[in-house]
Amino acid sequence: MKKVLMLAAMIGLSVVAVKAQDASQTKTEKAVSETKSEARKARKEMKKDAKAVGEKTEEGAEKVADGAKKGAKKVEKGAEKAYDATKKEAKDLKKKADD
Repeated sequence: MKKVLMLAAMIGLSVVAVKAQDASQTKTEKAVSETKSEARKARKEMKKDAKAVGEKTEEGAEKVADGAKKGAKKVEKGAEKAYDATKKEAKDLKKKADD
């Protein structure tokens, strides 16, 4: 009788252990699935954000390029004016020296 009870108890414990293992495995699989799902959502969101950042960066780069062009034109005009003024000053000094 003791052996039968012992055998029944062992079988009962084995069944409980197997069910617990299955439940644990199911929870793990569910967690992995949820993690993958969240990773997919995050990846989509990051792609969307990266695209927006890229577009804004492109716009900013275009503005910087336009500003640099305008600055270069102003520097060129300023250099021409300075050259003309220096040339005029040199002519005036030469005239004074000749007189």
